[in-house]
Amino acid sequence: MNDSTWTWISGNNTANQKGVYGEKGKANPSNCPGGRYAAVGWYDSLREEFWLFGGFGYDSTNEGSCG
Repeated sequence: MNDSTWTWISGNNTANQKGVYGEKGKANPSNCPGGRYAAVGWYDSLREEFWLFGGFGYDSTNEGSCG
């Protein structure tokens, strides 16, 4: 693998998908943020947490874009 290769890990693989957020405070492997753009995210390897901030995308109930 080189620097120009991407690997799909998990989540939706089509555009404009709604998010699945589950119950607050309870981890669930089916939870997945909605498709979005102009967001910032990173993975904290020490805590094994993914952080996603801002952007425009889809929530769990809306067909439209939210910001």
